Amino acid sequence: MAIKKKWEKYYTDNPSYCKMCNALLPQGKTRNVFCSSSCAATFNNKNKRKKRSACLFCGGENKTLTAKYCSIECSASSRKKHFSIEQKRAKNAAAQAAYRAKHKNVRSYDPTADRATIKTIYANCPEGYEVDHIIPLSKGGKHHESNLQYLTVSENRKKSNKIQPR
Repeated sequence: MAIKKKWEKYYTDNPSYCKMCNALLPQGKTRNVFCSSSCAATFNNKNKRKKRSACLFCGGENKTLTAKYCSIECSASSRKKHFSIEQKRAKNAAAQAAYRAKHKNVRSYDPTADRATIKTIYANCPEGYEVDHIIPLSKGGKHHESNLQYLTVSENRKKSNKIQPR
């Protein structure tokens, strides 16, 4: 009993107040600094509100605090690689030729071929010309940079799958 009276006297001499609302804390809550969890949350989150960040694609304001992009369109546009139409066509043509060489006629696929050189050959093809296999894939030619040449569209159609002497 003497201990209890000692604490009561201490509390009345040194009362504890809530850090947020300055309400008198109950006698048994001497360790707490807030009167409720609501006061604690309000105090701890004061001046800590997150600001909305700018869209990574267009720089506009995001709709939510955690979003990187302001809209679905910006998100989709950021993932697209911006190639010119000519680059897309050259890439597609090189991929088609590689597919034909590998899957249609397995013996024409050459693993030693330099894929980067072949892509540049297709990419640098002049206007009105096509990349042609000197020895056609159907006649046992390899899909290799040394077996490629530029022919006009009409010459390439006339040649078809014939072997053209150099």
